[in-house]
Amino acid sequence: MTDSPDILRRLAALPVANVGDAMDRLNVCQSVLRTMCPGLTLAGPAYTVRTRPGDNLYIHKALAELEPGQILVVSGGGDIDRALIGELIAGRALAKGCAGIVIDGAVRDVAVLQALGVPVFARAVTPAGPYKDGPGELGVPVAVADVVVRPGDYVLGDDDGVVVVPRERAATVVARAEDKQRQEDAKRTEIAAQLGLEAFPTGA
Repeated sequence: MTDSPDILRRLAALPVANVGDAMDRLNVCQSVLRTMCPGLTLAGPAYTVRTRPGDNLYIHKALAELEPGQILVVSGGGDIDRALIGELIAGRALAKGCAGIVIDGAVRDVAVLQALGVPVFARAVTPAGPYKDGPGELGVPVAVADVVVRPGDYVLGDDDGVVVVPRERAATVVARAEDKQRQEDAKRTEIAAQLGLEAFPTGA
């Protein structure tokens, strides 16, 4: 099993699209999962939560277990009728050192999420709040937007979406993604010259 801060640092420096390409376009979450905070990225090991659709009791339980640098990954069954998190949960997660939140469901308080600067990805936004009855599970493999996420897998997100890198494959995936990035950098330089630009535009 790969467990290296250097691997995470290298993955975090790459576009999500390149990482997805390095996995043959597998482990790329469905496009229904989108950023709530444009321009913010996330990268880190997953802390997983499985909860009943529309219920966030086990998300509250997860906050006590979160460790700095982890990504809170919640399988909420894709339900978009009730928000599983809002500003208060996001703020508490941020205070714990959470590096980002991925919700296979809905969220609310988006303006405050953006102001807090916490990267959040979800299916939808709704003002309707959740129930708090359970059941749920913590630290188990979950399905999020058609991708299996296991505890400790690397989760990466940017404005293009979210990908999941199985931890045991991370060294191979990052090497392939970096090679693709170098190839694309050469093509960008060539295209910029053809366009008479000093440099190819970036998303920054």
